[in-house]
Order: sequence, then C-alpha cells, then structure tokens
Amino acid sequence: MLLVSPDKMAAYGVEVTFAIRNARFYASADGVRIRVFSLDKEMEIIEQVAETETVYGQSDSFFKEKLSLNFRFEKMQRFRAIIYVLNSSTNTVMGSMGTADFDISMMFACGGRLSLPITSSLSTVTLEVSGKVPEYYSQFLRLKFHGNHIHSPDGLPLQLYYILSIPAEERTLMLHKSEMLKDSKNPEWSDFRIPLFLLNYFNESSIQIHVYNYTPNHDDSLVGHCTTTLTQLQQGVGHFNSYMLMEPSGKRIHEKTNVELKEMKLENDGPNFFKMLENNVKLQLTTAIDLTASNGNPVNSNSLHYIHPHQPSAYLEALLQTTPPLLAYLPNPQNPFIGSLGFGAKVQGPGGALQLSHCFCLNGAPTDPRVEGLAGLISSYRQATMGLQPFAPTDFSEVIYFVSKFAKAETRRHVGLYFILLIYSDGGPANALNMKRTIDAVVDASAHPMSIVAVGVGGQDRDHSPMRNLEKLALKHSDGRLLVRQNYTFIDSSELETSDALAMIPVQMTQWKQMFP
Repeated sequence: MLLVSPDKMAAYGVEVTFAIRNARFYASADGVRIRVFSLDKEMEIIEQVAETETVYGQSDSFFKEKLSLNFRFEKMQRFRAIIYVLNSSTNTVMGSMGTADFDISMMFACGGRLSLPITSSLSTVTLEVSGKVPEYYSQFLRLKFHGNHIHSPDGLPLQLYYILSIPAEERTLMLHKSEMLKDSKNPEWSDFRIPLFLLNYFNESSIQIHVYNYTPNHDDSLVGHCTTTLTQLQQGVGHFNSYMLMEPSGKRIHEKTNVELKEMKLENDGPNFFKMLENNVKLQLTTAIDLTASNGNPVNSNSLHYIHPHQPSAYLEALLQTTPPLLAYLPNPQNPFIGSLGFGAKVQGPGGALQLSHCFCLNGAPTDPRVEGLAGLISSYRQATMGLQPFAPTDFSEVIYFVSKFAKAETRRHVGLYFILLIYSDGGPANALNMKRTIDAVVDASAHPMSIVAVGVGGQDRDHSPMRNLEKLALKHSDGRLLVRQNYTFIDSSELETSDALAMIPVQMTQWKQMFP
C-alpha cells in the first residue's frame, strides 16, 4: 500500500520534539507546557501552530508528544516557543517561564537539533528542539521498463533512450532519464528508483514516457510517447502496464511497438535531503547578476538596477527573496561566505583597459568572488552597478562554468559540498551562439553536485523565453553528451512568492545522490 502525500511537494511534514533542562518553579507552579507560534518577517506572532502536553514536577522535562510542522525549504520559517508554567492542582496557567525563537532550516542544518538558552526570573533554562522526518521520505519506487519492436522514424541506427517526466503546472519535472542502448529494437533499460513522495504528490497526474533515438550533430528524434499514472503503475507487471507508443499527433505507431513495465517494488532507506544534512553536506551559494545595458542606467528610475535609498531595485528585491532561505545551509551560517559574480559589463582588464566580461567578481577582486553574508552581497552589488560600464550581449554560460569547476572538484574529492548558482537576468542568452554555449554549460554541470536557478527580472516587459527554454529535458551538448539529470530551474521574479522553484533544490540534490552515491 502506497502512502498518502503531504499537501505540497514543497512542504515536508516534520516531527518536532522539545525538552527543557534546568527548570525551576514557584511553589504554586510546578508544571510546564510549550506552545509554538509562527512568526512573520517582522518577528510578530501570526498564529499558534502546535502545543505540547503538560509535564509536572520535573526540572528536566521531556515532552513525549511529537508536534507536526510543515518544513518549506524555500521559505524563511521562524517559530516562537513560549514556555508556560502551570499549577498541578488546578491545571491552570500561572505565567511564562520564557520564550525562544527558532528556525526549522537552522535546526536541520545543525544536524536536526538546537539548544536554545532562555533566561527567566527563576533560572537559566535550556530549551532543546529536535526534528526528524518520517521514513516516508526515504521510500523509493523501483521501476524497470523494456521496449518492444521499436523502429527508427528516420532510418538512422537505433540508439534509444527514454525520459520519464511529469508535466506540472510550472514546469515539467524529470523523474528519470535512461541510459542509451544501441542496435536493439527491444531495449532492456536498467532499473531505477524514484522518491515516492514525488509520485504521491502528483497522484493522478499524467506520467509521461518519451522515447528518443539519438541523432549525432542534431536534435534527437522523438520515436514516440505514452502515458501512465501512479495508480496504473501500482497494478504491477502485466497488461495494465504495457503502453503502445504514439506519435505526437496521437496516432498509434504500430500495435506491437510499445513500452512495458518489467519491475515495480517499494524500497526503504533511500537517500533524501535530510539524510544529506545529517551527513554534514553543506551548500555553497553563488549569485550572478546581469549587468548588461538592456537593464537601463542605474541612475534612471526606470532601470531594473535603479539605486534608491529607500526602495530596492528589481534585482535587489529578487535577490532578497531568494538568497536568505539558503543561508542556514552554508558553512558557518551565522557569518557565511557567498559568491558574488556579474556578467555583461566592461571591466578593467590586466593592462588597465576596459574589456567586456561575462564573468567577473562583483567585489572587485581579480579571482575570489566571496563576500561576507547578505550585507556583503548587497554592498558588492550596489558598488558594481555604479562602477561598471554596462554592455551586451547577455551570456551567462561563463558563470555556470565558473561554479561548475568547483562542483567537478567535489565529484572527485567528496568533501561534502553541493553548489547552488542563482542567476538573475532580464533576458537570457541573446543569440544562437550564446544559447549553444549556455546549453553546453548546463549539460556539462548536470553530472555534478550543482543546481542552477535562473530568475527572470523585469516581469512582462522582458522576454524571458530564452531562459525558460533551458528547462527542456532533451538538452544535448554540442559534443553529443546528453543532459544527465534536471539541474536547471527558471522562475519569473513576479512569481517568487508563490513559486516552488527553490524547493526543486532538495529534489535535485536527492536525484544527484541517487545517481552518484
């Protein structure tokens, strides 16, 4: 029996437990109870979200009740725990012992446990907060597909692979890309595993299988496609899960040309984002900001980089919405280092002359783009917008390569790092050559521990289609290599409040760990 999914793919149901150490009581108050409240950006209480049982007469109180909270990777989630003292004879609240604010992301980034000091009028109390996720998030569905009587649509030699995906509202989610098998009309592709919570979230959504024939020096040919659902897959091996391949028009190719399920079983103890954190995997964050001339002169009010003492520019606003939720997962989160890059402007070259650069350090350093914390990032951005000469065209392939060289080193060394690149641009690759370079960079990075999130700035006034097109699942490097896994996500800055674009990062981290344990 498959489990029921949480309400949102972006929301993970977590269990939080509390313990109080070194509590002291008044004579009339010998019990403790904790109420948990969610907080807004101004640290004001929004609502009560959970409450523990009451424990009496224990200076070290362990609350057995596990409180259920929703964890959102892409959101800043702060909570306030208020410790109430109660009278055992009347079971009434006599007052508060103190409060403690905590962040769920910080708790998981610290190995799933926080120890928070609380100074009250009675003593120095310590509140211990610990969290875990149900084993549900470690469950995987193992699947295996075979093809039968598949022919090349254009007469080229058979080199077949397939992509398993779900067309969601915001984007198509790649679940798996098979290996490529040559010279076989009846390919027997290897088995693979998919996190169960992903399938459960989409439930009755269409799960698509697209079979491609690899074509050298050209886009690969779509042989045919078919669809299934989680419910249908649950029927197991048999005629229920034998799918005739269809042409794009919906016409059957041939009654014997099909893809069929050969294996399906539920497995436990697979990798997930939270286990990676427990194993001390840390994120390395780099931002890259488009400084091309199309963004406008920063001194003009219609510029996307407009500098105003009381109002953030469109770029700064996007940066402030996407960067803070990631800081807890960086090494030394209290004072993290963030990479700050720019592209599309003329900078001072080795000889002193200005030259166009598609990858430079916003802090003015020759090779080290790191700045200290969010304040350093904002300062380096503002300094760059005033001191550099905007130019053209838009090309962020070099900033992808800059970060991916560190991700490639991690692939060899296994230090425990996963790299995040946030790209902010008002357009995207400006011509066919730049698009080709960028596709090469995305495909090249897909085999390494790295995720790319591109944020389209400027709303409907800008053409973000080149950035969105990079989400295609059948991308291919100019040297013939295929995209290994989905590692690139696009989001329009106007949709950042409601989008789950950043929430794709834990999914992509899990998929990478699954492929490269």
